[in-house]
Amino acid sequence: MITFKNVQELLPYDRKQYKSGKKWFGVSFQLPGVFEGKDIGLELYLEHYHDWFTAIILNFDRDNNEWIVNHDYPDNEWLPNSEDNLKGLRDLFKRNSIPNTFTGAILFTTDDLLKLSKDLITYPYTVFNQKGLLYNDLDISYTKLPLILKISGHLTIDLLSTEIEILRKAVNENAGQFIIKEYHGTAL
Repeated sequence: MITFKNVQELLPYDRKQYKSGKKWFGVSFQLPGVFEGKDIGLELYLEHYHDWFTAIILNFDRDNNEWIVNHDYPDNEWLPNSEDNLKGLRDLFKRNSIPNTFTGAILFTTDDLLKLSKDLITYPYTVFNQKGLLYNDLDISYTKLPLILKISGHLTIDLLSTEIEILRKAVNENAGQFIIKEYHGTAL
C-alpha cells in the first residue's frame, strides 16, 4: 500500500537534529571519480546503484515493512513540471489523484518501493530532464530502524543513522566497487 501524507506526521526522527548532523553518522557510497567532480552519467549510475539499492533495502527489510520517502529539506513540489520522464512516479501520482504540486511524504511498503526504485534513485538528477539542473535530494527512511538513504542529484547515495553499527553492517555487506566516504565525525 502506498500512502501520501504530511512529512511531519510520518518522520520517525527529529528533522532539525538530523539536518544539524548532531548524533547522526553517515557514509557516502560513490563510484570512482565522483568525488573529484567526474560526471559518470545516468546509465553507469543505474548500472551500479540499482542492484545495490535493492540489496540495501532487502538487507534491512524482508518483511515488507514501510519506508518513508520525502525531500531532504525543504519540502518541494514532487513533480514541478510535466516532462516525459519518471513515468512510474508520474503514473503513481495520477492513479492516486495526487496533484504534481504535492509537497508531502510518500509511505511505501518494501515491495512498492522496489517497484519504483529506478525512478526514486534517479529523481533529483532527472526530474527536470535537463543536464546540470538538479532538484532537492530525497531521503528514504526506514520505519523500523534509524536509517536514511539520501539520494543525491550528484549521482551518489549516502546512508545515515544514529547507530554506527547499522552503517558498519551496510558498508561491510555492500561496499562492492564503491568508494566509501565517511561523514565528518563518522569512524567505521
